[in-house]
Amino acid sequence: MRSDANHAANGMSQRFRPALMAFFLRRIGSHAEAEDLTQEVLLRVAQRGATIDASRPDAYVFQIAANLLRDRGRRQQVRNAYQLGLGATEANGVEDRDPDRVLVAKESLANVISALKQLPKRTRTIFILFRLENMKQREIADMLGISVRTVEQHVVRASVHLRDSFRSES
Repeated sequence: MRSDANHAANGMSQRFRPALMAFFLRRIGSHAEAEDLTQEVLLRVAQRGATIDASRPDAYVFQIAANLLRDRGRRQQVRNAYQLGLGATEANGVEDRDPDRVLVAKESLANVISALKQLPKRTRTIFILFRLENMKQREIADMLGISVRTVEQHVVRASVHLRDSFRSES
């Protein structure tokens, strides 16, 4: 019984493999994909076995082939749409919003703001102008009417304070 099924499968393979390969190659152009799809058709035909309409096996085999091509096309459309969505997300610099990550970021920001509020007003202002507004120390010194050395000292004082604040939290 088993040898009859194998014999029938080999016969179907010999009969339909060249035609299926040509069918798929004309439509997709990739020999490897055509081989995979041909193998899939032959596997499905072998699984159906005796339930195939013996009067029109060609129609049945090529209907399976056409259905596989349609499925492949749908999967490719979904993949392309997904890739375009990923590209748009990455191109816009948008990240996935993980709720845990958002919460941690909010907590970290709150800690930085709290630590900055503990600084004297002038030190806080100089630090924010230098680190966040990207002003040069010379510009800050000229704007506030102080020396560059004094600006450097305020920046160092604020940096040390922030470092110590975060060490104590860890």
